[in-house]
Amino acid sequence: MRKVVKSVLLFVSLWFAACSDSGEEVVFARFDKNGYQFSPASLQGTIDYLPTMEPLSVRIMSVDKDLNPVDTIDLPIDSSDRWERKAFDLTSQDVRYPVLKIVTTFKDGEKSKKEFSQYYRLNGSHYSISLNIHMSLVAARVEYLVREENFDFSAANDSALNELNEIFKVYAKTIGYSSGNNNVDFENLMPYIFCKHEVSDSAFYENYKKVRESFAKNGFVESAIMVDAADTWLSTFKRVESGVKGKLSYASVSRDTTVGIKAFEPGFFGLAYGMHFPTQYPDSVQIKCKSSAYDGKYFIYDTYDNGGFDSHWRLKDSLEDSIGICIFETRSIVMYKGDEYLCREESNIWEKNVSQKELLSGYYQDCGTYYEDGSVIFVRDSLYLCECEKSGSCAWSDKYAGKEITEKDTLVYAKALDIKASRKLGQCYSSGYGDRKIFDSLYVQCIGRSWTKIDSLTYYLNRCTKDRVTGKHLGVYYGCRDFADYGAGDTVWTEIPAPVYRNVICDEKSLKKVEEDNGDYFICESKKVEGSDDVKYKWRKMTPEEAIPPVINNDTCSIVSPYNLSKKIYDGKYYICENGKWHVLNEDKLTVPEKAGDLCYVDLYDTVKRYDGDYYRCLALNMWILIKSENAVSYEYRDSIGSCDTLSNVGLLWNEKTSALWSCVKSGGKYQWDKIELRGRSDVSLPDDVELSRFAGGTRVSTLIYAVDIDGTVYRFSAPTNSGVWYLNGVETPEE
Repeated sequence: MRKVVKSVLLFVSLWFAACSDSGEEVVFARFDKNGYQFSPASLQGTIDYLPTMEPLSVRIMSVDKDLNPVDTIDLPIDSSDRWERKAFDLTSQDVRYPVLKIVTTFKDGEKSKKEFSQYYRLNGSHYSISLNIHMSLVAARVEYLVREENFDFSAANDSALNELNEIFKVYAKTIGYSSGNNNVDFENLMPYIFCKHEVSDSAFYENYKKVRESFAKNGFVESAIMVDAADTWLSTFKRVESGVKGKLSYASVSRDTTVGIKAFEPGFFGLAYGMHFPTQYPDSVQIKCKSSAYDGKYFIYDTYDNGGFDSHWRLKDSLEDSIGICIFETRSIVMYKGDEYLCREESNIWEKNVSQKELLSGYYQDCGTYYEDGSVIFVRDSLYLCECEKSGSCAWSDKYAGKEITEKDTLVYAKALDIKASRKLGQCYSSGYGDRKIFDSLYVQCIGRSWTKIDSLTYYLNRCTKDRVTGKHLGVYYGCRDFADYGAGDTVWTEIPAPVYRNVICDEKSLKKVEEDNGDYFICESKKVEGSDDVKYKWRKMTPEEAIPPVINNDTCSIVSPYNLSKKIYDGKYYICENGKWHVLNEDKLTVPEKAGDLCYVDLYDTVKRYDGDYYRCLALNMWILIKSENAVSYEYRDSIGSCDTLSNVGLLWNEKTSALWSCVKSGGKYQWDKIELRGRSDVSLPDDVELSRFAGGTRVSTLIYAVDIDGTVYRFSAPTNSGVWYLNGVETPEE
């Protein structure tokens, strides 16, 4: 490549000419706008398509800035390339523009042809180019960007190459493909799979045009095209002989197998199906692509030689969907629909109903070598025990054949269970605590590569470990290890109270606190540790009889007043605190006020209320006490006439119940109804012939004087408001 440094050349002309002796014009050189010489051009190249594609010709066209052809040069094809590739050679040809369109024509059947074009920009005198399918896709994108989005050629070419690299992860300009070389990077072959080359020439060219059009318009290949191509290629994969007995490889079987398009490529299927194939500790991955015919199917990882060269992904077959996978380094026997299937340890093929001899050799090995003394096996439902004598000779014993093995047969029970479970459930692979299953009405778990009997709680909750110490099943809470106070062991689940499960603290501060869970109630209690002054606090599930509302609501109850004998009403039921505990109170023990819903408590002490004509007083024992009738008169007057502190000039009233006179008296700071005693003085005495009741009904003539007229005689009494004794002061008799 040679750049003209004298700028004057750029302004004079982009080409030089001279006249020959014959008068013809001879072109010496052409330069582009950047000063690079591009003509005359010499161009060499290789045709790096699949070796099975037969090229017929190469056509080079100089194109203008809109990529319209201006002139054409047809070139022959030769096979002189030292790598046995098809090649072409353009020697010192004048071209009018620096951008070339190179069209490679291939044979397509007996009579038709197919063409693949790509672009190349000249910027020097010596050129080498690879014609390949990647650059033909780039050409379509370049044409779209130049013609539809007004890119110049260089920008369009760079953009298209970057977009193609995002899909195929290759540098398309330098792809090479030697005939017969099967070690080509898969990325070099991927476009052929996108275009379904493995199917046929016609399918390839039709799909090539779809891929080319999709990439041209979008800068990427549409998902539907990729998924369809992946489905088509995956349909060609088969399990084929690997050359080693019992080992099958997984490869594409098609017309492209010979050119290296045969190995399973996770990258391609991951791109097409939008999935990820793990690189560490692989197991299986599921296709989750609704538009794929393989949606929901699984790829599994089959390992030979501990992940060596022959390790590969493959599609899980229909039999494996039913009975489990058969991969290398596994041995298993499975019964399915009445047939027995054997997966040998060094094989990845399920074998159906092998002979007894093959079963023993393919699944079991010699007693005393592979199997040690005490090992058991089942062969066709008959148990064999490996027994070894002191001399070292070992043999399989059939003494358990045909017998039902129970837990009493401690020598063989656990091993027999593992074998039986493995035949039905598949081999157990866990190195710790694995899958849990139900087998023949027993609960079993895969522990240390053996199916082991477990209890129902372990089945539902899994094994107790340092990271799993609580569980819940059927609404019941369980704990282990950390809950020894509740009877739990290191590996034994035991029922624990719901607050314990929820980490609710039970301590001195929360003593007698009640927690509810799904209709059950739990109380925090204390208990002295035997032989120690220490106290333990524990949650305990309450019986229905204990879980009464005042306990649930933590209402205070103690033997100390004012709590002892206090009562509570919940939903029409009565409860009493006796000796520090709440109890249901029978209705026949209720007083009249309590039946009416009025309870006596500290704030009502000394309160008097009337019920059905009787009066009751609330006492310090949280009890209503019936007031005797003679003591209830004051409350009767209070309720019928009024409270004394609201009355004035109250006279005397006669009360038949007490056969006494009553009035308002101020006593102890209170103005209240009380009995009045009438007395005479030394100079004047009460009449003996007048009944006491007749002195009632008079009036106070002043604050301190009470007068009453009895048969015309007026009796006057001193009536102090702070005394219950009134003295007769005078008697006025009527005049004759």
